[in-house]
Amino acid sequence: MWENLYSKQGIILQKIAEDLLFIELNERVPKVSDFSEKFGVGRGTVQTALKILENEDCIRLEPRGHLGTFLRYKNVAHLLKYTGANLVQGVMPLPYSKKYEGLATGLTSELENLDLSLNIAFMRGSRLRLDGVKEGRYDFALVSKYSAIEELKEDKNLRIALEFGEKTYVSEHAVIFSDPKKKKLADGMKVGIDSFSTDQKILTQVETKGLNIEYLEFNYMHLLQHIKAHTIDAMIWNVDEIDSASLSIQPLASPLAIQYEKQMNEAVCVIKTDNRKMDYIINLLSPAKIVGVQSRVVMGDEIPKY
Repeated sequence: MWENLYSKQGIILQKIAEDLLFIELNERVPKVSDFSEKFGVGRGTVQTALKILENEDCIRLEPRGHLGTFLRYKNVAHLLKYTGANLVQGVMPLPYSKKYEGLATGLTSELENLDLSLNIAFMRGSRLRLDGVKEGRYDFALVSKYSAIEELKEDKNLRIALEFGEKTYVSEHAVIFSDPKKKKLADGMKVGIDSFSTDQKILTQVETKGLNIEYLEFNYMHLLQHIKAHTIDAMIWNVDEIDSASLSIQPLASPLAIQYEKQMNEAVCVIKTDNRKMDYIINLLSPAKIVGVQSRVVMGDEIPKY
């Protein structure tokens, strides 16, 4: 391998490795002259790169004379390293929930099976996470399906690459009251809202529609503390990690909120449409295995690892 993948020659090696990643077994590979012209380098540079990839057990090529050269063997895990994709950058919600810890553990496990490492950033607010993907700081963002669909209406450069199924993001949202005697939202109440959390903001607005409500803006992670401190009278929150003993927890009442909730409880991975390497990697992952790990973490049968 050349000095490193970020030297001039190393970058060419990455580009050739990436092109080969998307060639299926027994397909013809581009000619050396084609690679040379495409990347603006000499034929010797291309030949050396191909030889490195063969020596490192990434590929095996078979020359067939005038028929061209064919790809007979491809080690995806090894080849991914030479594309510079050996470290995947992801961004997820803050891991206050076992469901989130379970997804982080499942994703880490699946990527380790491909000999890849996952570096996870944790960030509140789906909008901020999706912005990180758009800006190229992260390869993927984990958000609710609802948040993803809403963002995709405005930005065609993103797409949902992986869906995990019902209740993989949260079990359900509910209306939480600080006064255990309260059962309904009413005029004059102070209601906590986090405008950076698409789901929480929309559910709050829909549930309180038509009421004379005072919204108080807080970080989603701090809302429960404000409920307990009686700073606010009510909030919409995920019930997964709430101790219901001292609080009044009531199901969503608005038909529209209940409809939205069906998409808000499913976790999805969002990537940029032009991130070919991440798209390739995502297609190698098993959502069923990831959700299986999540279930074991939630049940306490597996220790989180991420």
